[in-house]
Amino acid sequence: MNKKLRNFIIKIVVLISIAGLFLLLNKLFFNLKPEDIQKWVESFGGWAPVILMGIFAIRPFTLIPLSIIALSSGLIFGPYMGTLYNIIGTVIGAGTSFAAIRIFTDEAHIEDRNLDTLKAFKNDLEENGFKSVLMLRLIPALNFDLLTFFCAKMKVIWWKFLLATLVGTIPGSFMFGYFGSSLLKLKPMNLIILAGIIVVLALLAYLTKRQLGSKYDLDELKDEMKELKN
Repeated sequence: MNKKLRNFIIKIVVLISIAGLFLLLNKLFFNLKPEDIQKWVESFGGWAPVILMGIFAIRPFTLIPLSIIALSSGLIFGPYMGTLYNIIGTVIGAGTSFAAIRIFTDEAHIEDRNLDTLKAFKNDLEENGFKSVLMLRLIPALNFDLLTFFCAKMKVIWWKFLLATLVGTIPGSFMFGYFGSSLLKLKPMNLIILAGIIVVLALLAYLTKRQLGSKYDLDELKDEMKELKN
């Protein structure tokens, strides 16, 4: 078993374990039901989605993982509206971060640095920004905010970046939305559907990684991006 496959399996096991722990704690101590969550959300009226979008917007400037908010969105709003809000919120967060980095920092110049993989990726980004960003949004090979940082520091057209982010985050947004909505009612059918979603996402990630891997060493690309950021 190669390292990447092993890491992916570990992540899935951790995710399922967290869900199991959440269900156990809820059953033993909290006894929350989906109806209780819905009533709480209804108490905010039309402000609930606005508040969620605000959290998404400031998230890149905090240490809050995107996955936590995406799961919460599914838990609060259900699988379908939760997915929709995840997509919109993720794009808003990426947009605010991209704009702040581009406005308040200088463009990165890496020509005189020993960052060969990053240079090759930079050329691809500037020639075909939409496709390059889309492929890396579809797979968890690079940290979401790290990719946003790099794109903002390069000559990536902003609307191509946002469009690629929107399309590329749809599969993951649906997975987190559905998984979050199932946290209080994890039934066998929900597990089957969730497993199917994970398999499809894993296949998509594998095919995308395979294509990218023929052009770049993704581990090197990640390390060089971190070096540039630091």
